[in-house]
Amino acid sequence: MLLRAEEQQIYYEISMSIGIGLGYRQMLKECLGKYLRKLNLSAGCVLKQVEAGEGRFAFEPFYLLPKKAAANRAVHIVEARLERSYDAAGLKALGEELPFSYSSLEEEYAYFFSLPGFGLLALVKSGGPLDQRTIYSLVGLNSKLANALNACLQKEALEESQRRLAEANARLAEFDADKLAFIQYISHELNTPLNWIGSLNMMESKELSPENARYLDYVRKGFRRISKLAQLASSYFEEARQKHPGETQVLSLSELEAMLQSKTISKLAAKELTLVFEGSWSGNLIVDKEGLLFVLQVLLDNAVDFSVWEQSIRISLERQAGQVVFRVRDQGVGIEREDLRVVFKPCQMPEHKRSDGGYGFSLPRANLICEANGWKLSAESEGQGKGACFQLKL
Repeated sequence: MLLRAEEQQIYYEISMSIGIGLGYRQMLKECLGKYLRKLNLSAGCVLKQVEAGEGRFAFEPFYLLPKKAAANRAVHIVEARLERSYDAAGLKALGEELPFSYSSLEEEYAYFFSLPGFGLLALVKSGGPLDQRTIYSLVGLNSKLANALNACLQKEALEESQRRLAEANARLAEFDADKLAFIQYISHELNTPLNWIGSLNMMESKELSPENARYLDYVRKGFRRISKLAQLASSYFEEARQKHPGETQVLSLSELEAMLQSKTISKLAAKELTLVFEGSWSGNLIVDKEGLLFVLQVLLDNAVDFSVWEQSIRISLERQAGQVVFRVRDQGVGIEREDLRVVFKPCQMPEHKRSDGGYGFSLPRANLICEANGWKLSAESEGQGKGACFQLKL
């Protein structure tokens, strides 16, 4: 029998080999190795509890020492002593037995311990049994081992999840790059046939019959629309690829108010709309001046396009906890709930939900500028016929 001081030293060395600093394989190699060497054991087997289907559970070999199952007596004894699977009641009864010993050969003793929340540990000793004090001392060590194993597996699962996420993001980035390249390629390739079609502009309608003149007019309209679409698509996807923030400048808020009023006045008059500025438009901002003006102008143009006659549009400026918040509210046709997710994405809003003659690139381009500058652009609406509110946070 070991002396008390020798026992404490053994348990200390085993305990120090248990931890989550290493992967579970390296940890089990060191820990189980110390079990075998310090306690004069001949074999060890860590068993993991797994679901076996239909409400039953089994214990599968998870780590062996010696590593070859044919040479590992613990594996043979596990197969002889444990059932192939247990129902919930049988699993509970087995747990109540632990720790227990089992002997199949003369002078060979096997010991089964619980690894709480993980499974079982089977240890084999030849030449004489372990004393009861040692068996019960190992119970606490095995609880620590089970905790470390679970932590190691959770850590590895997290690392694997992060690796897969990184791979998925890389594939997505590659897909986006391919998509941008394809759009730019198509836009470029359209230029040649568009130039051919554009040569029809040199024809004089008066030289054609009324019917052919009408056909020519259709071709010209189609030419102008496709040309504009190719230009907008090429410009948008190039900006999406680069995402460069604009040059910051000092911007007077009163000057911004005047510019927005000036740029919108004719469109407002066409529908007899009223533009109301709310909040304090005094002081200065240091921002991407051109970018901010473009975004706010897009929001105002959008509000005008989707408002009906004689309504009002409100643009407010508010300072909140170090942020500057602009809001553009209209009383127009509103945005359906399912469209709020795609209103800032190109090529996703159907034609009947876009402004008359629009291409669906204005709001997405405004959002690109916001992302490049670290601004936040969002939209809210209670639904069809209830207007919309666009919020821009700097």
